[in-house]
Amino acid sequence: MHADQANVKLFQEKAVAMNDSATCPDCSSTNLIEDAHRGELICSVCGTVVEACSFDFSQEKRAFTAEEVENRKHNGSPISALSDISWTTVVRATDKNSNAQLKRAVKWNARLSWDKKNFLIAVNEIKRVCTNLGLPRIVAETAATLYKKIQKLNVQRGRSINGFCGACVYLACRMNMVPRSMNEVYDEMPNTADRDIRICYRVLINVLGVKAPKINPVALVSRYASIIGASPESESLAERLLATFENGTNTAGKDPKGLIAAAIYMACKKNGENKPQKHIAIACGITEVTLRSRIKEFQAFF
Repeated sequence: MHADQANVKLFQEKAVAMNDSATCPDCSSTNLIEDAHRGELICSVCGTVVEACSFDFSQEKRAFTAEEVENRKHNGSPISALSDISWTTVVRATDKNSNAQLKRAVKWNARLSWDKKNFLIAVNEIKRVCTNLGLPRIVAETAATLYKKIQKLNVQRGRSINGFCGACVYLACRMNMVPRSMNEVYDEMPNTADRDIRICYRVLINVLGVKAPKINPVALVSRYASIIGASPESESLAERLLATFENGTNTAGKDPKGLIAAAIYMACKKNGENKPQKHIAIACGITEVTLRSRIKEFQAFF
């Protein structure tokens, strides 16, 4: 770092000495004018440009207001996985008298390769699903990154784009610890079969070797409690019951929605709220048989 600073300082000193001793090659005059805006050194006698495209080592002006920051910034918006579809040169042929070769170049320039079209379709679908589910932007960016990795590995042959989009969104939710179930992703993609998304999710896990963290069912209690219409007291009690049950028993292989429904039913019953089992089962997307089985497990545990 110190060596780089020393080299810059030495270069600046040489540039200053060169400007002081510079003379016009045409009239040998030493009256030279420096145009900092154009980076040129001009002779004031004959107008010859002695030096062009010189470096500007002066410090940039500081910005103190939002308007000054906006006027002086040099960078654009950050590139994210949602917008990184690669830069292309825009060729326009608006003149009617333009030649045929230019028109042909414009025609081919407007065409994207299949990989870029594929990614563009997938990004639009991922954005749509994440917007409808109210997911944060980090989930959409993670899903787009996962899709790009799958695209580079060339494992999409014979599988649908929407299937991988749904799988990427669900895996991104689990990686960012956002409580969303796979059925919620299904509901936002009615034109895609549930089986396709499940198959693509397994392919995604196996090919990328990702270990998705398990979503805590306790984080989903508040959503289903609001759908059922349970009171805040019952919701809080259901969260405590479910957390205690998970810590004391092995829940591997059991549907989290069944555990959530049983916890909410037990909490409502203890608080004197009349919530039919059928209503709770329909709200949580499970059968009444599954709900009764989980209720028996809760009763045996407590």
